[in-house]
Amino acid sequence: MDIPLLRVIPPLDRFALVLFCLSWLGYGPAFRMIRRRSINAGLHGVRVLWMRSAILRDNRIADSSLIGHVVHSASFLASTNLIAIGALLGVLTGIERLQPAIEGLSLGAVASREFLEVKLLLPLAVLVHALFKTTWSLRQMNYTVALMGAIPPAPVPAELRDPLALEIGGVLTSAVTAYNAGIRSYYFALVGLCWLAGPWALMGMTLVLVGVLLHRQFGSAVSGQMERAWMLVDQAHRMRKP
Repeated sequence: MDIPLLRVIPPLDRFALVLFCLSWLGYGPAFRMIRRRSINAGLHGVRVLWMRSAILRDNRIADSSLIGHVVHSASFLASTNLIAIGALLGVLTGIERLQPAIEGLSLGAVASREFLEVKLLLPLAVLVHALFKTTWSLRQMNYTVALMGAIPPAPVPAELRDPLALEIGGVLTSAVTAYNAGIRSYYFALVGLCWLAGPWALMGMTLVLVGVLLHRQFGSAVSGQMERAWMLVDQAHRMRKP
């Protein structure tokens, strides 16, 4: 199948683009298939325990403040996404003036104008993806707020506490998962700009970023600390009598 867009992309750049897209779009699904405990996987249990604590409390002002902080962070990320998208659109409209400077970054042959546009469209597409993820995260956080507001005053019947905490914690985890995907897209957008320096730069920085993300989840000091802290919090909940 002949795709006109691919005509302007050399073979090595196509390979670099495929590696980038697989890493960008496949990181989340592949990460969720890993059975080993990670920071993000462990936090789901923490959120469920948080919701259980909120259900047991008469005064939920602190819980509302914590949710409000998360909603504010998602709103800020969505706003900066729009600014970054506008900036890249401005670069695309004035690419004739910027082309000499962009070509100075290239480590290979001078690219055509069409090829430079394709290179700039890559981080733009990643940022648009981040915007959709972030706004979807924001909506799910609003759903969580509504559910928390609907929790009846304590005491909630004992047989409903755990199922209610599990479901509300699941909605919050889904919201945070989308938010994390938006943040990762920021990282990948920066890596996408490395394509301006050539395919080897794009491939190298893609692999470096994936390595950094995996190290944070599994090999960093905080990953071990979070796992031990989660186990202690879970133990404290089991020992505490409602």
